[in-house]
Amino acid sequence: MSINPKLIKFRKKIRVNQKHVIDSIVKEHSINICIFCGATDNLTREHVIPQWVYNRCVKRTFVTTTNSISQTYNKTTVPACKDCNSNILGSLERELKHEFNSVNVQENSFSHETIELIILWLETLEYKFHVLDLRRKLNRVKGSDFIPYIAPMPISMFQGPIDTSPSKVFSNLRNALKVLSVKSKLPRLNSLCILSTKNNDFHFFHSTNNYIFIELAEFGIAFFYFYKQTFSEHNDAVVAAQDIVKKEYSGNGT
Repeated sequence: MSINPKLIKFRKKIRVNQKHVIDSIVKEHSINICIFCGATDNLTREHVIPQWVYNRCVKRTFVTTTNSISQTYNKTTVPACKDCNSNILGSLERELKHEFNSVNVQENSFSHETIELIILWLETLEYKFHVLDLRRKLNRVKGSDFIPYIAPMPISMFQGPIDTSPSKVFSNLRNALKVLSVKSKLPRLNSLCILSTKNNDFHFFHSTNNYIFIELAEFGIAFFYFYKQTFSEHNDAVVAAQDIVKKEYSGNGT
């Protein structure tokens, strides 16, 4: 069965409810509603990074560079209704896993349709991180003194080279949800780099509103997606992505 009807439904739900969703999250960052459609019934815990990506290992952690605090992927969730989580996004992930198993990227390429699905999936991860960083408090920066005034503030207010204003954070959140309602990802094709990998382990890093990298060892494949930056030539994106990946793997990333 084609996944398209479910994606049409997903886009419609977002378009109809996005103002309510964003207004609700802005008013109460930890509000218990579906972060995609605003539903309050049949809520589930949507993992920001799907569990199958890291083989459901409960010990896998990531470090938030803003405060240098680690957190397990397994416990990193946001609320989503059963329809958006299990039915729609679950179907999207099953479709992608089927394609990942079927295509050897060293010998063949994904279809444009599949690449658009990959981009949509990566954009859902980006949006979930926007929501997550509003829900998580800064608390304290590891190795620094506790400052009561800033401790309760969302991590998202402290990202980037300078502190980010609330209006900018909320604007980014609104745009991140709106992007999910856009059907065609064709203008974004050059911003996605698909890489073959022989690493034996999952790897992930992310810069909010800039890029996302995810390595799926099980499938021998990795994706680097420039969230906003566009490229007239795909090779320019590949060169830029390789430079960032090399710095990250060598421990020089930010």
